[in-house]
Amino acid sequence: MENGSYMQFHKVSNQGETPKIGDYVIIDFRESIGDSLIYSSDWDEEIVKFEMTEPTFVGDMMAGLMNMRVDDSATVAFLIDSMCIKMLGLEAVPDYLTPGTPFYVDIKLKNIITAEEAAKMHARQLKQMKQDDDDRLAMYYSDERNTITKDGLIILSVNGKGRGAQKGDVLKINFNMITLSGDTLLDLFNREPVAVVCGDLDLGNGFAEAMKYIPEGGEAHFVVPSSLAFDSVGLENFIPPYCSFILNVKSTKIFTPDEYEQEEKRLRDMEEVENQRRKAEEPAKIEKFVKEFDIKVAPSSTGVYYLEIAAGTGDSVDNGDLVSIHYRLYNLENSLIESSYGGEPMSFVYGSDEMVPGIEEALKKMRVGGKATIIVPSSMAFEGVAIDKELPAYSPVIFDLELVSVKKFR
Repeated sequence: MENGSYMQFHKVSNQGETPKIGDYVIIDFRESIGDSLIYSSDWDEEIVKFEMTEPTFVGDMMAGLMNMRVDDSATVAFLIDSMCIKMLGLEAVPDYLTPGTPFYVDIKLKNIITAEEAAKMHARQLKQMKQDDDDRLAMYYSDERNTITKDGLIILSVNGKGRGAQKGDVLKINFNMITLSGDTLLDLFNREPVAVVCGDLDLGNGFAEAMKYIPEGGEAHFVVPSSLAFDSVGLENFIPPYCSFILNVKSTKIFTPDEYEQEEKRLRDMEEVENQRRKAEEPAKIEKFVKEFDIKVAPSSTGVYYLEIAAGTGDSVDNGDLVSIHYRLYNLENSLIESSYGGEPMSFVYGSDEMVPGIEEALKKMRVGGKATIIVPSSMAFEGVAIDKELPAYSPVIFDLELVSVKKFR
């Protein structure tokens, strides 16, 4: 094409305009490396809509779309080298991919929304969102039981007699944020308290002001109007525009900056002592588990015990393959920590350091359809990273593995 795109058209409408920078397009698309499909928009429930921007490199997907009209379908082709180096910012094509391999994007252009139309639609949506927000807020502002601060924060209730926080103090709190229509934006109640600096504006002026009213050991409830939060902008993937919210807070402790620094050092020191204890006890813990369950197989040189449950008959795994697995993760007390069963298999590129080393070692012995259980020392699992209370740092783990599929890119 004139703009450098390599394209094969499957359907040409010859009617209407092509999309321009700033327009929005609605498309269906699939991405393939060589003969291997790696993504299809059919796999997702939501429509694919995005803004047209300048191409990242000559002949990319965006450049291809600039040659299409509504109802056209076409394949755009470019080299994996351009994708890796110019779009992803890598220094070179990774070892598990072959330089010069073609990357294909199959596209069906379903609709074009011009930049002008999109701006008008956005303005109408914002106007309606603001009106809805104002209507909901009016009920709280008119309720005489509520206290309204000078800046417009709505205090629903405050319970407790502990000291309050001064600017710069650190509060240990649990809280949630719920829209005025009842949707939960964030819920941090059923977890360890989080540290929040009094006066910190990360969650908006209203949140920061609310921290001044919460007594140590007490709780408080507020309505934070959108004008004191993120107003007409919102917070991407978190808070929409014109979104006032109810803030429920429970305070456990308030520290001065010096007190907080000392407390954090004390906790770090305690954690380090505990980590070193677990690390020292790990070999004996694994040995006891192996003996208790009468495991006869010998560990590998890395300490991984591989127990085959069912032999697979499909492809084996090589570096660069797109691998899909199901798994269950347990600690050595046989408590289930997490599982992929009940959802989609987990996919990753084998040999790209994306996966737990013990799993990659085990998969090398498996074929598609195979199942295995592995006992993995922390050095081949999560090492010094704590996953949760049931899987602290330097914990050996157990994985049930099922090799679901292997897609070859080379």
